[in-house]
Amino acid sequence: MWNIILFATIAIVNGYLSFKEGPYDYTNVFPSFGELPSGTKCTKVDAKKLNTLFDQNQIIFSGYLSVIENSKSSLGFIFYGSEKATQLSDLSKYPTLIWLNGGPGSSSQLGNFMELGPLIMQEDGTFTKNNYAWSKEYNVIFVDQPIGAGLAYPEKQSDVPTNQPQIGQQFLYALLQFLYNAEGCVKKNGILGLQKSPWFIFGESYAGKYVPTIAKAILDYNAKTQEQIPLKGIGIGDPFTDPYAVIAEYASYSFNLGLIDVQERAEIDSVLVYGLNELNKGNSLNARQAFEKSLDLIGQYDGGMNVYNVLQYGSYNNAKTKIQEYLRDPFILNQLGLSADWVYKISNGADGPVQKALAYDFMLRDVVKTVEEILPKIPLFVFSGQNDLICSTPGTLRWLYDLKYSKIDEYRGKDLEVVKLLDTEKIVGYYKQAGNLELQLVNNAGHMIPTDQPQAALEMIVKFVNKHKN
Repeated sequence: MWNIILFATIAIVNGYLSFKEGPYDYTNVFPSFGELPSGTKCTKVDAKKLNTLFDQNQIIFSGYLSVIENSKSSLGFIFYGSEKATQLSDLSKYPTLIWLNGGPGSSSQLGNFMELGPLIMQEDGTFTKNNYAWSKEYNVIFVDQPIGAGLAYPEKQSDVPTNQPQIGQQFLYALLQFLYNAEGCVKKNGILGLQKSPWFIFGESYAGKYVPTIAKAILDYNAKTQEQIPLKGIGIGDPFTDPYAVIAEYASYSFNLGLIDVQERAEIDSVLVYGLNELNKGNSLNARQAFEKSLDLIGQYDGGMNVYNVLQYGSYNNAKTKIQEYLRDPFILNQLGLSADWVYKISNGADGPVQKALAYDFMLRDVVKTVEEILPKIPLFVFSGQNDLICSTPGTLRWLYDLKYSKIDEYRGKDLEVVKLLDTEKIVGYYKQAGNLELQLVNNAGHMIPTDQPQAALEMIVKFVNKHKN
């Protein structure tokens, strides 16, 4: 029965997916608009003027970080000092966490204003205080990258990264600007202790590629210089690190949840078999087509279930448009010291600049080797929401299980331990660790764990950071 359906649908798949793989045209991805800012710049923000919900002592910086010498192309950022810091000199007492969203092309201000920042945007355009903001414990910097995403802007097309190594090098350059450039936040504000205090990088989704890539660039840099960046650990949530493992689970995950029927699973599986075969042959663009078609079919058959959280239908959160309006508001941009000449977008569409530039990179599996290279050198925390389909827990478990790592047999042999909220008996997930590899599965959470389970998210990050900060 399965074979009959499979062979019948392969013919259909070849009809609507096959196209000739060829070189990608990157020209005219970035039409010029207005007058771009001029590179690295740090503004100390008056928190109360920005929003009265902030405490009087809240430390905020924002601005730009150059990515290439003699180029205006820059990443955009918003930095919050730990709420425990009452003055600038206190900042170095607390670890600094970098947060990156994925996409590719999604702004990290999505994480800022919808997930783990101090203020959360509501669907009516107002803010509420986040009782589980990560900045309650640590300094947190939300960095829009690569150039072309969110607040980050490109000067010219040749600056735009098209692969992971370029992304790593540009981010490394930008981080050095933040720490050591005269116009960067650390030197400009005399908070030199941040150059030596602990740093961590966290991200979700496509940032499951970015974070290991950037970590490798930093570790390689540290190996060659005395001017060390004190990176202590990294974390990736619901990661798209290995596209092969992720999409291989789409049909089975949907079927096991009762979202699709037998013949629908067979059709989707045939699309995925095609895509995985194309990926094995090096045809990344064809594999991307299969990825998108499989999600279209799942959405068609399940009635519009949200692939980011299978307990929901329709949009994950309508606050995105309000965030976009907020970061286009002239008053807000003026308070943040940001330019209105680069029009902010919360996320690039399929025809957006970052999506276009990273079209070929999207389905590549090369970052798995990067993870294997850096894992002996630095702790890696992987966390996954059980209700996420687009980067499902089964997909994450699959590629972690196959990692080439000296402690992998120990990891495979360990059972998951129950995780409870502090001082309660409420079970919120499951955890295990072997060497530098740590995993936590989060109950009743989708793709955006800090949004769905904010308390559990903060507690797991505190546990990881405090374990590795010294």
